[in-house]
Amino acid sequence: MNSAMFIFRIINEESPKICIWMFRTEDMEGGNMKIKSFLFITIFIISFMSVQCSRSQSPFSPEALSNKAVLNGTVILSGTSTASFGAIQVGVKGTSIYTSPDVNGDFQISNLPLGNVVVEFSVQGNVSDIQIDDVQSGEEINITVQVQANNQAMLAHMERNRKFTGDLQVQFQPKKWNLDWVLVNSEDEVQARISGDGHNTIPEDSIEIYGPDGILTVEKTELKFEVGGTYFKVKFPQELAIPLIEDPMTGMEYEITVKGTYGENETQTPFELTNTIEIVGKMPKDSEELSFQVNPNKWNTNWETSSGTVMVKFWGEGFDQIDPATVMMVGPDNDVIYYVASNLADEQLIVKFSKMQAISIIPEPTPGDKHVILITDDLSSFSFEYAIEIVGSKK
Repeated sequence: MNSAMFIFRIINEESPKICIWMFRTEDMEGGNMKIKSFLFITIFIISFMSVQCSRSQSPFSPEALSNKAVLNGTVILSGTSTASFGAIQVGVKGTSIYTSPDVNGDFQISNLPLGNVVVEFSVQGNVSDIQIDDVQSGEEINITVQVQANNQAMLAHMERNRKFTGDLQVQFQPKKWNLDWVLVNSEDEVQARISGDGHNTIPEDSIEIYGPDGILTVEKTELKFEVGGTYFKVKFPQELAIPLIEDPMTGMEYEITVKGTYGENETQTPFELTNTIEIVGKMPKDSEELSFQVNPNKWNTNWETSSGTVMVKFWGEGFDQIDPATVMMVGPDNDVIYYVASNLADEQLIVKFSKMQAISIIPEPTPGDKHVILITDDLSSFSFEYAIEIVGSKK
């Protein structure tokens, strides 16, 4: 019996392949034809194994590079810096990736790793770190870095264009909406950025913007649109953003909703996307109505031993008629504290409360929690609600 047995194995554990080749023959007699056949089969197997082994993924292979991000940068030299672009080295900390700016100060790292990345700038022996968090696959990041007189590199600007995939989602920019937008003739706009699969198939005339609970809307005639490779952007004036919320309070978060459809013309699918924004700021002091502001709006758990005060400012019609001795601060469980000091000026009344007493009216204050307190007086001539946030160390 003539036989030939060939055994080979290829191992790949995301590292270069290890190839093992063994052969055993029995009864090699039988003429040149059998020898030629044996040699042909042997050469074929060796060739096959070589091809398979060569498929080990190289750091420079398309498969590896597709799982990276791109960093585009521009270096600006301050007028007093003695550095030159050629003397600057830009690298990724913990890797062998590095480059230098060109004659215009521009550079690119096309294989930026994913996750939290630290970019190092070496300028005439001085090394500065700039951290970029949560780098995602396919993301394009643009940064501007200024080199100071002491050759330290400082991040001046950064833009991130993430190529989102998956379900549609919306993000608002800015996420903090200021109460004075309703009275300021600003040309700035709020942007609702929709990303995800199908964002580029959204018909503009399908978009609607709603406030909390879908009560108020922005008129469609006020909406503007911009479609790019990453986002479907809906823009509307800032002065129309605050009126989406009934009785907005500083420090509170509210849900804003974008409704519309997406998909091919014949298979349009409705969507309803919601994200939260935070209200900040206060109404201008020239407001005719009696208004107020609490400062600070972040209360710390360590106030239990503090000698400081929380200030409540009143302005507008009748502020100078308020008797500080009657002003009360009421907690979520109706615990009450009174003022410890006050100051009446031409434009405002400041009533001060003890920080130690203020934190005591919050039941089990826990960092991250938000509570609504009430500012009123004994005669109930005014009543204001205000949202505060608990910060500090967890107990």
